[in-house]
Amino acid sequence: MSMVPGTKDYAAYMVLWVGFFLAVPLWREFYEPSQPVWNVFLTTFLIALVVGTFFGVRYLQKNGVEVGEARFTSPDNDRS
Repeated sequence: MSMVPGTKDYAAYMVLWVGFFLAVPLWREFYEPSQPVWNVFLTTFLIALVVGTFFGVRYLQKNGVEVGEARFTSPDNDRS
């Protein structure tokens, strides 16, 4: 398993990636010119998504969380 890179540049890169490859296409797809309430909700949701990405990556960096494959172990007596 590997650690999330600890640089602030990595967090900024992830925010830009999520913003450019996820938030912008979602905005273009779901924007409705005649629905201002929906547009405010969509804007709030997409901003929260980008900000949440930043704080999520920073949390993983500060706590040294390892990201990788999940492995499950079972006691030997459970085998058939």
